[in-house]
Amino acid sequence: MPTLHDQLLNADRLNAVTQRAGFALWQLQELEGTSAQYYVLVVHATPGMGLKAGQALVDKAQSKTFGSTITQLTRAKQLPREVEKRFQALLVERNWLVHSSRSSSRDAIHNDQACDRLIERLDTIAEEARLLLKEVVKHAEAFVKKHGVNTANIDEIAAQTLKKWHGEDTL
Repeated sequence: MPTLHDQLLNADRLNAVTQRAGFALWQLQELEGTSAQYYVLVVHATPGMGLKAGQALVDKAQSKTFGSTITQLTRAKQLPREVEKRFQALLVERNWLVHSSRSSSRDAIHNDQACDRLIERLDTIAEEARLLLKEVVKHAEAFVKKHGVNTANIDEIAAQTLKKWHGEDTL
Protein backbone atom coordinates (compact mmCIF):
# COMPACT_ATOMS: atom_id res chain seq x y z
CA MET A 1 0.00 0.00 0.00
CA PRO A 2 1.45 3.39 -1.01
CA THR A 3 2.33 5.73 1.81
CA LEU A 4 0.78 9.18 2.09
CA HIS A 5 4.08 10.61 0.88
CA ASP A 6 3.97 8.39 -2.23
CA GLN A 7 0.37 9.35 -2.88
CA LEU A 8 1.27 13.05 -2.66
CA LEU A 9 4.20 12.58 -5.05
CA ASN A 10 1.92 10.77 -7.48
CA ALA A 11 -0.63 13.58 -7.23
CA ASP A 12 2.09 16.17 -7.90
CA ARG A 13 3.30 14.24 -10.95
CA LEU A 14 -0.26 13.87 -12.24
CA ASN A 15 -0.83 17.59 -11.79
CA ALA A 16 2.36 18.46 -13.69
CA VAL A 17 1.53 16.07 -16.52
CA THR A 18 -2.07 17.20 -16.94
CA GLN A 19 -1.06 20.86 -16.92
CA ARG A 20 1.55 20.27 -19.61
CA ALA A 21 -0.77 18.04 -21.66
CA GLY A 22 -3.51 20.65 -21.49
CA PHE A 23 -1.15 23.41 -22.56
CA ALA A 24 0.21 21.32 -25.44
CA LEU A 25 -3.35 20.66 -26.63
CA TRP A 26 -4.15 24.36 -26.30
CA GLN A 27 -1.16 25.26 -28.48
CA LEU A 28 -2.03 22.57 -31.01
CA GLN A 29 -5.62 23.79 -31.28
CA GLU A 30 -4.42 27.33 -31.92
CA LEU A 31 -2.10 26.05 -34.66
CA GLU A 32 -4.83 23.87 -36.17
CA GLY A 33 -7.30 26.75 -36.38
CA THR A 34 -4.77 29.21 -37.75
CA SER A 35 -3.51 26.69 -40.30
CA ALA A 36 -7.05 26.14 -41.55
CA GLN A 37 -7.53 29.92 -41.86
CA TYR A 38 -4.24 30.19 -43.72
CA TYR A 39 -5.30 27.43 -46.09
CA VAL A 40 -8.54 29.27 -46.89
CA LEU A 41 -6.63 32.53 -47.36
CA VAL A 42 -4.10 31.18 -49.84
CA VAL A 43 -6.23 28.65 -51.71
CA HIS A 44 -9.90 29.66 -51.59
CA ALA A 45 -10.26 33.34 -50.75
CA THR A 46 -11.01 35.76 -53.57
CA PRO A 47 -11.02 39.56 -53.53
CA GLY A 48 -14.41 40.98 -52.62
CA MET A 49 -15.88 37.69 -51.45
CA GLY A 50 -17.07 39.24 -48.20
CA LEU A 51 -16.86 38.19 -44.57
CA LYS A 52 -19.84 35.82 -44.62
CA ALA A 53 -18.54 33.75 -47.53
CA GLY A 54 -15.02 33.82 -46.10
CA GLN A 55 -16.22 32.71 -42.67
CA ALA A 56 -18.16 29.84 -44.25
CA LEU A 57 -14.96 28.64 -45.92
CA VAL A 58 -13.01 28.95 -42.66
CA ASP A 59 -15.71 27.06 -40.75
CA LYS A 60 -15.60 24.26 -43.32
CA ALA A 61 -11.80 24.11 -43.23
CA GLN A 62 -11.74 24.09 -39.43
CA SER A 63 -14.17 21.17 -39.35
CA LYS A 64 -11.55 19.02 -41.09
CA THR A 65 -8.77 17.18 -39.29
CA PHE A 66 -5.36 18.71 -38.72
CA GLY A 67 -3.86 16.05 -40.96
CA SER A 68 -6.26 17.02 -43.74
CA THR A 69 -5.28 20.68 -43.44
CA ILE A 70 -1.59 19.81 -43.59
CA THR A 71 -2.17 17.60 -46.63
CA GLN A 72 -4.11 20.37 -48.38
CA LEU A 73 -1.42 22.96 -47.66
CA THR A 74 1.23 20.55 -48.93
CA ARG A 75 -0.69 19.86 -52.15
CA ALA A 76 -1.20 23.59 -52.68
CA LYS A 77 2.57 24.11 -52.19
CA GLN A 78 1.95 26.94 -49.73
CA LEU A 79 4.66 26.07 -47.21
CA PRO A 80 8.38 25.53 -47.64
CA ARG A 81 9.41 21.86 -47.63
CA GLU A 82 11.19 22.18 -44.27
CA VAL A 83 8.06 23.61 -42.66
CA GLU A 84 5.97 20.82 -44.22
CA LYS A 85 8.32 18.26 -42.64
CA ARG A 86 7.94 19.94 -39.26
CA PHE A 87 4.15 19.89 -39.62
CA GLN A 88 4.24 16.17 -40.46
CA ALA A 89 6.42 15.41 -37.43
CA LEU A 90 4.17 17.47 -35.17
CA LEU A 91 1.12 15.67 -36.54
CA VAL A 92 2.64 12.36 -35.39
CA GLU A 93 3.23 13.82 -31.93
CA ARG A 94 -0.26 15.37 -31.84
CA ASN A 95 -1.85 12.05 -32.71
CA TRP A 96 0.21 10.30 -30.03
CA LEU A 97 -0.88 12.94 -27.49
CA VAL A 98 -4.55 12.70 -28.36
CA HIS A 99 -4.84 8.97 -28.94
CA SER A 100 -2.25 7.10 -26.90
CA SER A 101 -0.22 9.29 -24.56
CA ARG A 102 -2.07 8.12 -21.48
CA SER A 103 -1.74 4.43 -22.17
CA SER A 104 1.89 4.70 -23.23
CA SER A 105 2.86 6.90 -20.28
CA ARG A 106 1.14 5.36 -17.26
CA ASP A 107 4.42 4.96 -15.42
CA ALA A 108 4.93 8.76 -15.45
CA ILE A 109 2.64 9.12 -12.44
CA HIS A 110 4.69 6.67 -10.36
CA ASN A 111 8.23 7.36 -11.52
CA ASP A 112 10.19 10.64 -11.55
CA GLN A 113 12.31 9.79 -14.60
CA ALA A 114 9.29 8.69 -16.64
CA CYS A 115 7.45 11.82 -15.55
CA ASP A 116 10.38 14.01 -16.59
CA ARG A 117 10.54 12.32 -20.01
CA LEU A 118 6.81 12.79 -20.55
CA ILE A 119 6.88 16.44 -19.48
CA GLU A 120 9.82 17.08 -21.79
CA ARG A 121 7.91 15.52 -24.69
CA LEU A 122 4.79 17.55 -23.91
CA ASP A 123 6.81 20.75 -23.63
CA THR A 124 8.48 19.99 -26.96
CA ILE A 125 5.09 19.52 -28.63
CA ALA A 126 3.79 22.81 -27.21
CA GLU A 127 6.92 24.69 -28.26
CA GLU A 128 6.92 23.28 -31.79
CA ALA A 129 3.24 24.20 -32.17
CA ARG A 130 4.11 27.75 -31.07
CA LEU A 131 7.00 27.98 -33.50
CA LEU A 132 4.95 26.62 -36.39
CA LEU A 133 2.19 29.08 -35.55
CA LYS A 134 4.75 31.86 -35.98
CA GLU A 135 5.71 30.37 -39.37
CA VAL A 136 2.09 30.29 -40.54
CA VAL A 137 1.53 33.88 -39.42
CA LYS A 138 4.71 34.98 -41.20
CA HIS A 139 3.57 33.32 -44.44
CA ALA A 140 0.05 34.73 -44.11
CA GLU A 141 1.42 38.24 -43.63
CA ALA A 142 3.68 37.86 -46.65
CA PHE A 143 0.74 36.59 -48.71
CA VAL A 144 -1.57 39.49 -47.86
CA LYS A 145 1.18 42.08 -48.39
CA LYS A 146 1.99 40.53 -51.76
CA HIS A 147 -1.68 40.91 -52.69
CA GLY A 148 -1.87 44.55 -51.62
CA VAL A 149 -3.81 44.20 -48.38
CA ASN A 150 -3.32 47.08 -45.96
CA THR A 151 -1.91 45.45 -42.83
CA ALA A 152 -2.86 48.46 -40.68
CA ASN A 153 -6.49 47.31 -41.00
CA ILE A 154 -5.53 43.81 -39.96
CA ASP A 155 -3.59 45.13 -36.96
CA GLU A 156 -6.59 47.20 -35.84
CA ILE A 157 -8.96 44.21 -36.10
CA ALA A 158 -6.47 42.08 -34.17
CA ALA A 159 -6.22 44.71 -31.43
CA GLN A 160 -10.02 44.92 -31.17
CA THR A 161 -10.28 41.14 -30.98
CA LEU A 162 -7.68 40.97 -28.21
CA LYS A 163 -9.56 43.62 -26.23
CA LYS A 164 -12.74 41.55 -26.50
CA TRP A 165 -10.93 38.39 -25.41
CA HIS A 166 -9.54 40.16 -22.39
CA GLY A 167 -12.87 41.78 -21.51
CA GLU A 168 -11.50 45.28 -21.98
CA ASP A 169 -14.30 46.35 -24.32
CA THR A 170 -16.88 46.06 -21.55
CA LEU A 171 -15.25 48.59 -19.22
